Amino acid sequence: MQEQTITVGLELGEGSSVAASRILPVTGEPIHRTIPLLAARLVRHEDRLDAIATLVNNIPNEQVEVMSAEIEQLVMEHLEMGAMMEQLNTQFGEAMEFIGLLCSANTITRDIMCDIDQALDTTRAQVMSLRRAQQ
Repeated sequence: MQEQTITVGLELGEGSSVAASRILPVTGEPIHRTIPLLAARLVRHEDRLDAIATLVNNIPNEQVEVMSAEIEQLVMEHLEMGAMMEQLNTQFGEAMEFIGLLCSANTITRDIMCDIDQALDTTRAQVMSLRRAQQ
């Protein structure tokens, strides 16, 4: 209990035994060892970070807005293309169904024509028989 009252006002790195015993879950290292290493890395990469910040700060807001509008337009066009593709897919499905019906009708028509041809052949043979019988 007494240790908690001692460390309440202390910040990390001010000699707190609670802070010293904390472990970063990512690295598994104690915080009191990791923070100085992170600070050293930041200092080492400060030039790169400054260059990146300068690049980001030098991008004109107008250019960002134009790019944002262009991206939004591309997204809208993509959605429209998706709707068009869906419509084409539906039309293609209907066309395929119609072609299937036409193929079935063609087969039925061919069967009917064969039946008619057979009936005509039979009728022709009967007519020929009748003509021979009359002579």
